[in-house]
Amino acid sequence: MKRLVCLTVQRFRKKSLLFAVILSLAAAHFQCLSYLGGPFSKYAVEAVNPSMVNTMTLSYSLVPFLFCLFIGYELSEGIRAENLQEVWGTGRNGLGRVVLAHLLVLAGFAFLLTLQYGGYNLYACLRYQGATAGYGLNLLGAHLLYLFLPCFAACLMGTVLALFAGRYTAYGVMVLIGYLSSSLFAELLEAVNVFGGRAAGRLLTLFTLPHQSRMILDEDYGFGLEGYRFFRVAFWLLLLAGLLWLGCRMRRRWPALLCGGLAVLCVGGFFFRGSALVREDGPDRTSDVLYFYYSENPVRNQPADFAVRSCDLKLKITDRLKGTATLAVEKNEVGADCRFTLYHGYKLTSLTDGAGDPLDYKREGDYLTVYPPAGERLEELVFQYRGEGGLSYSNRQAVFLPAGFGYYPLEGWVPLYEENEVPFAAVGAEKDFTLQVSASCPLEVSLPPAEKGYAGRTQGVTLLGGLVIRGDCGGMELVSASLSHRMGNIFWDEYQSRLDAAAQLGFDFSDKLKDKPVFLTDQSDWANYTPFVEFSDHYLCRVPPTRWVADEFVHQALADAPEKEKVAQTAILLLDERTRKAFEVNCVGAGLPEPMLGVIDLDRCGGWAVVQPFGEAVFRLGEEPVIAQVKAYLADGTGTRTALEFLNDLRRGAEG
Repeated sequence: MKRLVCLTVQRFRKKSLLFAVILSLAAAHFQCLSYLGGPFSKYAVEAVNPSMVNTMTLSYSLVPFLFCLFIGYELSEGIRAENLQEVWGTGRNGLGRVVLAHLLVLAGFAFLLTLQYGGYNLYACLRYQGATAGYGLNLLGAHLLYLFLPCFAACLMGTVLALFAGRYTAYGVMVLIGYLSSSLFAELLEAVNVFGGRAAGRLLTLFTLPHQSRMILDEDYGFGLEGYRFFRVAFWLLLLAGLLWLGCRMRRRWPALLCGGLAVLCVGGFFFRGSALVREDGPDRTSDVLYFYYSENPVRNQPADFAVRSCDLKLKITDRLKGTATLAVEKNEVGADCRFTLYHGYKLTSLTDGAGDPLDYKREGDYLTVYPPAGERLEELVFQYRGEGGLSYSNRQAVFLPAGFGYYPLEGWVPLYEENEVPFAAVGAEKDFTLQVSASCPLEVSLPPAEKGYAGRTQGVTLLGGLVIRGDCGGMELVSASLSHRMGNIFWDEYQSRLDAAAQLGFDFSDKLKDKPVFLTDQSDWANYTPFVEFSDHYLCRVPPTRWVADEFVHQALADAPEKEKVAQTAILLLDERTRKAFEVNCVGAGLPEPMLGVIDLDRCGGWAVVQPFGEAVFRLGEEPVIAQVKAYLADGTGTRTALEFLNDLRRGAEG
């Protein structure tokens, strides 16, 4: 075997093979360096956290995959049975031994390719404080699943083509495989998915062996290492191994039958995926399904005409969520039905009263109407359900079940999603919660621990699990992914600077985010929406503590005075040391200069129509007189002037 391996390595002297090897090894560096700006770029180690670097490197695994496919064929095209004696010599099971030697060499090459990308990812993790051992293990699994195994499968494909196909046929198959694995085919199936539903999604999952990520990594979740992904790789590996066994003409049939049987069994992995995470390879199928669902099933908003005194939750999280919710209902009339909201991805398996008698109900998507027995009042209801929550996922790897989302029955009909499928957190009335939950991943819960699980009085319960830690960040108790925890520290000065600016106008938000735990989710691409939701015992933040969070505090304080908010937000731009320079440079002019874009958010200020006259008043009167009048305007509880009327008065004073 050692001699066969040495002979196989010598075949790399072939010009086409040598050129392909050099290109494949260089491709990793070209891809990474073009993104990072250099091997020791400040941008790579300070502004970009490891999740962004790792997502980038693993998102383009199609390139090494195709190189391995070509190299696997070119290296193996001389091992047909008729050439065996002339090139490799004879021996028992000679062809099988030659193929095995080729596979060992190709596996080593796939490992070398994986190291090319892994080196950059390891460098980013070592330089970035916040990458924990859990994240490192997740990253190791991702390199195995997204790079090494697909590249080795590509080598197997090339060897199979060398055994069974001629050169032109093999090249045609390679081009076809490249198309099936590319984003072009993904876009085609994405269009078909509109009509084909999940069937098209499963077909895409079967063919896209190389990882094709289209979104930033969810840091709570990490890289997807669910069972179905290993089923997918195992399916191809076992199928190709069976073909190689048959191609080597071995007499023993049971290994071939075993490989074939296992390959068939592995297909089952595509139909038992558990909670499908939206941020996975291929098109954003979960989001597509939700978009069309809510296009056909509009959200409803009808408050409950009853109250829920307590909610007892028992959750078991495996590949999917299995839950039992016992609700104590009060203040409802005799014979009156009760309306609840439960996400449509959860199938209701049983609905009974406290005595265990079944109750009649009607379900319309997210919305339930429960009917009491004739002449009776509903006092206790027991819901049993199972399923998956779409964007609010729960499986063996990670959990994101935010308070206010219908992973347990919510009283009344409430919207679960805002525009563009952004999770909507319904802040209901306080009630007594008890929670017993079993999960295979580390879990953080917004409720305080109790003798059996968790218990407390609150408006909703948030569960966050996976690559999650709880610790201090700028004086607040932050529950987040370890990498997001680091981002919280990075943005804390920006947040504090905005709070200091608001304090100069009389707003005191110094205790905000410090008075109760902050559960930070990885939803930074939804920053244009409400950046956080406040519950009675915790905050649910969609972005790290930034100026947007502080601006939201001002927005809430002036919710009943939108005109005053425009003036306050504009003045804060001047008072905030981090935006003062951009404001001073751009506050006078006929239009919006380019330097202000990306530095100052004018949406809350009412646009340039408010910012420009404010800037002119500051330019003519000076900062202190203008700020003094702004404080008086904000404190005037009887004033009816709009923002423009107030600013026009300022301008007239400046001209006078």
